[in-house]
Amino acid sequence: MDVRFAKREERARVEGFMHAAFPRAKWGAEGWTRLLANRWGGERGEFAVTAWDKDTLVGVMGMNDSIRHTARGPRRYRNLTSWYVLKSHRGMGLGETLMHTAMADPEVTSTNLTSAKAALPLVDRIGFKVLDAQRFVWRRGEGEKLQQSFDPLKEAALNEVDTQVLRDHADLGLSYVTVETPDGPCTLALSVKQKVDEYVTHEVIYVGQPDLLAQHGQGIADSVLPETPAVLSVDSRLAPHARGGETQQIEVPRFYKGTSLLPAEIDHMYSEIVLMGMKLY
Repeated sequence: MDVRFAKREERARVEGFMHAAFPRAKWGAEGWTRLLANRWGGERGEFAVTAWDKDTLVGVMGMNDSIRHTARGPRRYRNLTSWYVLKSHRGMGLGETLMHTAMADPEVTSTNLTSAKAALPLVDRIGFKVLDAQRFVWRRGEGEKLQQSFDPLKEAALNEVDTQVLRDHADLGLSYVTVETPDGPCTLALSVKQKVDEYVTHEVIYVGQPDLLAQHGQGIADSVLPETPAVLSVDSRLAPHARGGETQQIEVPRFYKGTSLLPAEIDHMYSEIVLMGMKLY
């Protein structure tokens, strides 16, 4: 059995394998092309680890590579996505080998942001650590609205990191806003989804100034949420020690492995979440 990173010329074959493996996936064949395109990884970026039995492709671990822009400088990042091993080749540890191969580079921090409950024992054996298991949620109150811009790339004076991150995701259907808090501007990328019947969730996928969101979360919620039923939600690591709102448990935690990135530096950008317009639970 040969387990290795996929070659560029194998991309179409890998995409076809995943499309056949997940016939119920909502995004179809075109979605696998988008998911495995190495959009942000550059020359060093990988898009899959593959397992071969002679000339037969029997397993794939998909991924998205990128360079994270942090206050400490650029850091390499790998978001692990869907993986599959043919039934004929299960029970021999191929799934674990695929994951170990994907996460072998100590310079790369890897994440599993959408683990299925059934995969949690494997996640634990692989050595993943919990990235986050809680979120903060604010509902719209009666506070005074803060000034905001819903087109910050054109209208706000963004710092270099915020500008790069927003530009990298400009065509992926996210909502951007910069809110002028009493302590300075706070820039957010939001994924707006109807997760439950009662309200629409405005999920914070990226926050440029976590301390300001933590301090002024209620004011920001009052300013960006519509009058219709809605909530502003953010994973707790992205707004540490947030004031107000309520704390909720995340049903299946987010996971990570690696030391090059701190948990607070790992948001949901440069991942399958934004590439596929997925709902975060």
